[in-house]
Amino acid sequence: PWCNVKGGPSTPLQSLTIMICLGYFIFDLSWCLYFQTEGMPMLLHHLCSILGMTVGTITGNYGTEMIATIFGSEITNPLLQFRWFLRENGNNETILGEIVDHAFMFLFGFFRIGIGSYLLLRYFQQDTDFWGRLGGVVIYCISWMFWINIIIFAAKKYKKIKSHEKNNSKNNNDSMIEDDLVKEGEKSSYCNSEKLYYNKSQRQLNGSSNKHQLHLQRFITYKYSSH
Repeated sequence: PWCNVKGGPSTPLQSLTIMICLGYFIFDLSWCLYFQTEGMPMLLHHLCSILGMTVGTITGNYGTEMIATIFGSEITNPLLQFRWFLRENGNNETILGEIVDHAFMFLFGFFRIGIGSYLLLRYFQQDTDFWGRLGGVVIYCISWMFWINIIIFAAKKYKKIKSHEKNNSKNNNDSMIEDDLVKEGEKSSYCNSEKLYYNKSQRQLNGSSNKHQLHLQRFITYKYSSH
């Protein structure tokens, strides 16, 4: 149906879905502006989405294009919200946080970059009007803006993990060297103690021997002098 009803009238279900999503995006944009929680790429994404869905609602056309865009753009939203809750609770560095991050990156790249590129190319190969093409190009460029930010974030996170592992390895090596030095110091101290004990024993033996020799000399001197 993508190539058969391009730019055609929207079905009642498509119109209802577009209006519901339009209300959500208006509310979410108001939230982002009030609390200032998002950067320029997200604000630009919301503004363009609101403009596109407003055109689709007023004209009653582009239902197929709008539903395909909404599906591809928002399929990663549950993972994005889940990731936010994990970060707020301090659980984003857990195994579950890693699974959510990897799943989000995979789905985003697969749908918005992979399938999105294919659908945009097919759309331009058909006899479509200017406004439909303009909307597709704008959303596609915003997807690439998000994708580049995601890749940069992933690269920084990978470098952080490698740096942390390197620091842990260095700390372990330093600890092993310190333990070896302590053991070497204990061994040296033990050897010095043994040496001191030996020298003390030798001095005691020498002192005792000299004392006996002195007594013997006195005895001999006394005996011969008495004769």
